[in-house]
Amino acid sequence: MSRFVADRRPGLLVNRITPLLCMILVLTFCGAGRLSAQVVATYNFDDGKADGWGSFYNASTPVASNAEAYSGTYSLLTTTSATGTGGPSISMNTVLLAGAKYTITGWVRLGAGESAANANFTIARTDPSCSGGTCYDTIGAYQVAVSDAGWAEIGGAYSVSTTETALLLYSQLVGATSAVSFYMDDVVITETAPPPGGTPVETYTWADDKLDGWAPFGSAKLTVEATPVPDPSSDAKSLLVSNRTGGFMGPSLNLVNVKSVVAGATYQVTAYVLLEKADSSNPTATISTKLTDCADTSGAYSNLATSTALSHTAWTKVQGNFSFSDLPGAPTNLILYIQSSSATDSFYIAHVTINELAPPPPTPSQQDNSGITSTFEDGGLDGWSSRSGSSSVTNSTAEAHGGTHSLLTTGRIGNWDGPSISVSDKMYVGSVYNISGWVMMLPTDGSSHIVNISLQTTLDGNTSYPSVTGYPGVTVPADGKWHQISVTGYNMSSGYDTGAATLYFQTVPPSGNDLASFYIDDFQLSYVPPPTIQTSLASIYQTYASEFPIGAAVDLTDLSGPHLQLLVKHFDSITSGNDMKWSSVEATKGAYTFDNADSEVGMAVCHNIRIRGHNLVWATAQQTPSYATGDGTNSPANQAVVTANIQEHIKSEVQHFGSKVYAWDVVNEPLDPTQSDCLVHGPFYQVLGKSYIDIALKAARQYAPAGTKLFLNDYSTADPDRLACYVKVVKDLKTRGIPLDAVGHENHNAINYPSTAAIVNAIDTMHENFPTLEQQITELDMSVYNAGDTTSNYGNNIPASVLAEQGWLYEQYFDAFRGLKDKGLTGITFWGMADDDTWLDSFPVNRTDYPLPFNMQLHAKPAYWGVVNASGLPGYGLKLSLAGTSTSTTVRKWTVTAANGNVGPAYNTLLAGFTLKQTGGVKCTPVVTPPSAYPVSLGNIATSKSASAAFTINFAGCKSGVTFTVAIPWSVATYDTGTWTDSIEFH
Repeated sequence: MSRFVADRRPGLLVNRITPLLCMILVLTFCGAGRLSAQVVATYNFDDGKADGWGSFYNASTPVASNAEAYSGTYSLLTTTSATGTGGPSISMNTVLLAGAKYTITGWVRLGAGESAANANFTIARTDPSCSGGTCYDTIGAYQVAVSDAGWAEIGGAYSVSTTETALLLYSQLVGATSAVSFYMDDVVITETAPPPGGTPVETYTWADDKLDGWAPFGSAKLTVEATPVPDPSSDAKSLLVSNRTGGFMGPSLNLVNVKSVVAGATYQVTAYVLLEKADSSNPTATISTKLTDCADTSGAYSNLATSTALSHTAWTKVQGNFSFSDLPGAPTNLILYIQSSSATDSFYIAHVTINELAPPPPTPSQQDNSGITSTFEDGGLDGWSSRSGSSSVTNSTAEAHGGTHSLLTTGRIGNWDGPSISVSDKMYVGSVYNISGWVMMLPTDGSSHIVNISLQTTLDGNTSYPSVTGYPGVTVPADGKWHQISVTGYNMSSGYDTGAATLYFQTVPPSGNDLASFYIDDFQLSYVPPPTIQTSLASIYQTYASEFPIGAAVDLTDLSGPHLQLLVKHFDSITSGNDMKWSSVEATKGAYTFDNADSEVGMAVCHNIRIRGHNLVWATAQQTPSYATGDGTNSPANQAVVTANIQEHIKSEVQHFGSKVYAWDVVNEPLDPTQSDCLVHGPFYQVLGKSYIDIALKAARQYAPAGTKLFLNDYSTADPDRLACYVKVVKDLKTRGIPLDAVGHENHNAINYPSTAAIVNAIDTMHENFPTLEQQITELDMSVYNAGDTTSNYGNNIPASVLAEQGWLYEQYFDAFRGLKDKGLTGITFWGMADDDTWLDSFPVNRTDYPLPFNMQLHAKPAYWGVVNASGLPGYGLKLSLAGTSTSTTVRKWTVTAANGNVGPAYNTLLAGFTLKQTGGVKCTPVVTPPSAYPVSLGNIATSKSASAAFTINFAGCKSGVTFTVAIPWSVATYDTGTWTDSIEFH
């Protein structure tokens, strides 16, 4: 299974899109540019010890002191010599690497009563390039003002010489002439760039005459021998590889056993190879890997690098890069091996090194999550600059959104030219941010402009420009007013080299150039902490384990972190939302890209989750490349082309995934009730007529593994006309012997349509007509807006009453679904998991929707409780009671009281009627007078509270002893319904 990933996702139907980057992939050619700063040493002295620091140049021996601390409870106290020299020092010989780059910072404060002075960090470097053999390198500013009134930060960037032999770090006071005491705390050393070739993590020279973890790959023989020709590192020993009978055979090392090699980091492996004997065929050597994990037990092979022609008189260097991931599961084996284009040559390898080019990406706790705030109130630029370098970016007091200052950009030379700011080490791949800024256009001429916030990122020499705002941007009129551009929940998905990420404002006209000047103000970039799932909740899929699988549509962002945790806990089936569609896997004929789908399938396999394939042929040709339907005509020649295209595509895709996929939506959305044959007359139909369905289903049956379920899948099947068409189309296929195992009902529903009864009727009707056909709910979600409503938008303020109504409707659905197992219902799949990722945010219009069981923080909402357990729904446990009083001999006043339970408010509580049915005595006709027209509203009843309504009943003409049954139908949140009944006797 290949897991080399690029972002190839046209026609996305979801909002939360994050491509997996090289640094979390398996064995890809990752460049050294994927650098992320990593802390290599910290000294905070909170253990009450000096942590290895000693005296430099006659200063006192430093000691940990709790008299002062920048953070924690301790710092390091030192007193200079009597002449003001010296300070605390520590060897950096094993901390700093030659050729690497670092930041070294710390905090200094003078002892109480000491006079103001200056301080710095300095490194005493032993180096043959230094005069006298020693140099003194100041780190950061030479003089930083310090006093006894507070802490001051010293230090800065430091690049280590490639020729140094010893390093001693010390802090000192500059200009002191007598003994001065000072404290130091929170010294942090961070590597910002590795040495050339990376940071060494493992070296193999076989000097101990042992194999040091290396083993034969294949039947090769490994022995430690004297190096026959001096290698570049003058190693005395090398590894001889002999007894080879295949090109792949050679020495191997299982990197799973190398503790210093970890997932997420990028490594460079270097080896030197020497032929034992001359070979005129000029063979080469290749460094390769074989990875096995829970998703691919047979192994995925990758070639990292191939050498030039090998020699038996000189060593040949071979070098390549690799990275690996713990997704979808940690590797069980990661074998690094060296093979040769010659199947039989023996060869030596010497001085194999593994260097870290880039550490794993930082965890959220290691990131700088302080964000960026720009108000420009200090009169400066707050880090902003001209993107082109030619336009003018100035602080202005002419206009301001808040305060008195803003930033004005004039003299723009292109649409792309606007104010920009570095977001390096402020935005991190995989993290989520809220981004907002206010814009005012110049001149104020009533014109209309589109303003966009974008990123520019460069990774390994490749620059990209991902849009932060939805493309093309936000319309901003030049009306002399401030307009906000705000993006919530932006998922940073673009990796970048160190310092190579900027955020900028630009204009995006429909055509031509828009070089208008504009102000920006009150810019805010804020980090959004990742959500956490509720681990104590009952699992949805386990709740229905005896009924049917519960699935979810997924994309790449569901393969790690809390979304993966949510998926694994609550779902035992997945459907790839987009990554198995024709345009995603075969955008160019014959060129397949299964990377994204393979990652999703691998995750599912590793977690024992079932996989539905979606889809092979889309009747309307959505997310389908244009070549699929040839020239679009129904000529015999083009019919042959399109038939072959369908067959070839289906064969390649179903065989690629094999038995990992248990069911396929072979033809998606073929129905059109407006056509006499009930079929969509789309691009495939235009060429082949209805036979395109036959061709697809036959190909799927021919090439998919035995037992694979073949589906038609369509939407709005609860509508009578579409349901009738479904029956007609399936009956036609069955009559003609076309293979079909199942039908899918998408169920993209609204909160008011269709009814649960209509959904049940659709499944009942298909079962009545086709008793052996399986059925599934394949794309379930429920918009909180009424069907046909394209104007409402709750934004971020969805009423709790609406969520309760949705929850009770989901309860209706699943109560009905439980009874349909014997009607062939074999699975339910939600189109997503949580409200932070739903296609309904952009369909049918752009607005915020809330259609899924979990909210945007991945926590259970009423919809979840409706699916799993109604006892968690607001208003659960509502009870009615009746109490009466007499107002005359024949008139009674009966009060109906609704007492709510303790779960949550009973929203929109209604009494739909009040009826008396006589059950005994001389017949009479009481008259019931309600307090208002039906339904009688009791409003929202708070938790554990009650509400009442009084009804007047006139029993004129009724004899004493007459009996009645009282019936009061009621509802809460529209879909929680019941009828209270009791028997009464009139006296």
